[in-house]
This record gives sequence, structure tokens and C-alpha cells, in this order.
Amino acid sequence: MQVPKIRQSVAEFKNWMLTDEALAYLPLWETQQNWQEHFNVEAKDLAASYDTALDSKTNRRHYRRGGYDPKRSMLAIMEWEPDFVRDAFRDLFSEDRDLEGRVQRFVFYVNELFNRYRDAKPKAREPTHYHDDDYNMASIYLMGQYPESYAPYSTPLLQQLCQKLGAKDVPPAADFPRYTKLLTTLRPFLEQDETIMQQYQDALRPVDYAGKSALLVYWFFRFVVDHQNAAAGAGKEQ
Repeated sequence: MQVPKIRQSVAEFKNWMLTDEALAYLPLWETQQNWQEHFNVEAKDLAASYDTALDSKTNRRHYRRGGYDPKRSMLAIMEWEPDFVRDAFRDLFSEDRDLEGRVQRFVFYVNELFNRYRDAKPKAREPTHYHDDDYNMASIYLMGQYPESYAPYSTPLLQQLCQKLGAKDVPPAADFPRYTKLLTTLRPFLEQDETIMQQYQDALRPVDYAGKSALLVYWFFRFVVDHQNAAAGAGKEQ
């Protein structure tokens, strides 16, 4: 990636951070805090732990919108086969194992379990578990478990980010490990800016996770891709 483009975007990010558009992302920090407080993979009632952990009082769009409701589907299979789901989460959270492998196994395992659930309960009307982006919900779970290392993932976000910041190559398909490395690589550009860090603290609410979080970098990613896209479109219309 091109450092001048990164620095220019960082400078513009400062002017955006406290806008209503930017603050609409804060429920992610709330969910992160809830997960830290309530989720326990060893909980006797795993479904209850998960239900409380994956929540936001103000906005649930990152895991429920329209016909997309992976939380509801996960709760169904947790109540049906909690021990199998528990094993899937244990593997996903095993940081000593290869990241790509454990995310792929988690997605495959949970989808297979959900298919078995629908076969066993044909009258159940649960939505599909992952919809159109298999890694997104796995990244939400990792974000909650390890706030400093992970943030919500989508392949289009990664691809557009690489394009806008001048990467030599743009991944043609899902590449969650590369995305996670970018969270770490670009973090110093933000953390070294005192204004950004002060505004970051000013933005967080009492319900939000206040520790070191990769969501700060994700917030920057969303600015680079979504806000700058919108600004470019508005400029063409004038």
C-alpha cells in the first residue's frame, strides 16, 4: 500500500470521526463489550450466554437485517446440539492454530450442522445461517473474543480498501488472514495521532468496549471505503 495515500486518508478521517455517520458504527463496540462480559464457551447454557453476548440495545444491523438473521439460526442449533456447537467455537478461538484453517472449519461445521437441523426439523422456519458472506459472522465472534486482533470482515471491503490505498495486488477472493494483517499494519498510523486517539475516546459511550480494539482500524476502513465512495459520487453529481 502507498504510504502517502494512507496518510492522506488518516488526515481526512480525523474530520469525520465525530459525525453522525461515523458514530452510527458505535454499536459494534457495545457488542464487543457485551461479548466480553457474557460469552463463555464453557457455559452450561451456551445458547443463553450467546444470546446475551451478541446484542446491542441500539443497533443490530451487523447480525440481523432483512432476511439475514444468523443469530437466530445459531441459537436454534445451539439449543439442539450445544456440545457440537461448543466444539466448533473452541476450535475457532484456538489462537495456536492456523487462522484460515479454523475459520474455514468453523464455517463448514456450523453450516453442516444447520443443514442437519433443518433435515431433522423440516417445519422449522429458521433463516440460512450465513447468507452470502461466510466469514462475516466468524469475524464477529472473533472480534468479541479477541478485541485487539479482529474486526468485522467482508471480501468487498478488503478489495476496495486495497484499491483505494494503492496495494500492488487486490485479492480476487476471500482472504481473511490478509485482512487481519492489515488491521495490525495500519493501526500505528492511527494510534500515533494524538487527535485521533482523543476523539476516539470522546466518541466511546459508557456501554462500549474501552480497551485496545481493532475496531478503531475497522472504523478507518469504513471511512476509506464507504464515506470516500459517497463523497466521490456526490462530486460527480454536481
